[in-house]
Amino acid sequence: MPAPLIGITPDITTESAHHGLTTRLLLNLDYAEAIAQAGGIPLVLAPVLPPAHFLDSLDGILLTGGGDIAPHRYGASVIHPATYGISDQRDEFEIALVRAALAADIPLLAICRGMQILNVALGGTLIQHIPDAIRGALNHRQQELGIPSGEPSHPVIIQPDSLLARTVGTTHLLVNSYHHQAVAELAPPLLPTATAPDGVIEAAEVPQATFVLAVQWHPERLYQRYPAHQALFTALVDAAQRRVALRPAVVEKK
Repeated sequence: MPAPLIGITPDITTESAHHGLTTRLLLNLDYAEAIAQAGGIPLVLAPVLPPAHFLDSLDGILLTGGGDIAPHRYGASVIHPATYGISDQRDEFEIALVRAALAADIPLLAICRGMQILNVALGGTLIQHIPDAIRGALNHRQQELGIPSGEPSHPVIIQPDSLLARTVGTTHLLVNSYHHQAVAELAPPLLPTATAPDGVIEAAEVPQATFVLAVQWHPERLYQRYPAHQALFTALVDAAQRRVALRPAVVEKK
């Protein structure tokens, strides 16, 4: 049986180069390596065509972290000064990708911004800047605390009867954190399945789907040292592998 093909969404950035400004796709290698270690084949999805052009070829999808989502997409009329990295091209592509993937029941793992775009695509809203919205909130940008990216910085409490709890094998997990935004109103059919001590929603899932799981932290920076975080990628690839097994065999013409 062939290994499942996992589509990974990259960030989009505009940078200065010796020949002038250039727009580049940007993806931390950790995402692809985590998928490969779990047994999947990582494929970077360039957002230059509508998702329908390649969706039938994918067995799973990984929505990655990156810049903020344009606030108007979740009904906010003002852009907070801390907002950064907005890409309309990425927003539009990923919103269409999420909706098409859920309609086709394609296994999906969403990480950090990925969790936020999943929620926005389904009609949910975001907190634009956590310190302004939650009194006494944790600092969810651990880089400002001098904590290395590959180390956990705070705990999360996981709902015991959730896909997340079954996947990581615990209801208490230490996670890392690099975000200043978070889910505000969670859109159905998403259900919250983990929270930080300050009440920030740290995970959500779609119980009716084959596999749709979203986490606010970055397991791709932790998976090599912490098996619970590798389990998230393994679960995605395993769900995608089951999809491969159900796909009709291609008969070669003689």
